[in-house]
Amino acid sequence: MQPNLKARNIALVREVQALPYVWPAPPDADAARRLRAGSCASKHALLAEELAAIGIASAPLFVAGRLVPHILADDPELAPGAHLPEVHECLTVITPWAGPLRVDVTWDPPLIGHGLPGTLDWNAESDMLLAIGEAGAGWSVPRNGLREAKEALRRRLYGPGERELRDRTLAALAKRFEEWRSGS
Repeated sequence: MQPNLKARNIALVREVQALPYVWPAPPDADAARRLRAGSCASKHALLAEELAAIGIASAPLFVAGRLVPHILADDPELAPGAHLPEVHECLTVITPWAGPLRVDVTWDPPLIGHGLPGTLDWNAESDMLLAIGEAGAGWSVPRNGLREAKEALRRRLYGPGERELRDRTLAALAKRFEEWRSGS
């Protein structure tokens, strides 16, 4: 193992986690670089590329869990979509010092500060908390065909009209998160 590989890994995780969460956003690493913000998909795509550049492998990981964070489930604007699952995207990072670790950099520090699930000050020795809270099922998928696999999974999990409700709920969440960041 390179002497500072663990420290570089931690620094990259913190750097990508610091990018503001936004939705909607294109799901690719270039979009996160260009916007200096991203969704769960684009932030993890960026992190995967940055880790690969320093020699650390990762694999995409889908997990199903709550669309609406627990702390917001009773909010009247978000309650209609609170029952919906979310197909969340994060990473399994294969470290030479601790083996595979679950890494989730979705929520930026201000959102975690408001009570959303996340891990700040990660030490690269344990799994990070998931942005969707503790999850149900999880799926490993190859990078090639990632988007198609995620859409197939969504079609399986959402009933008629639920995808549209999910998108409206995510838009309302993103608006709320902007309000939290701006202090309004």
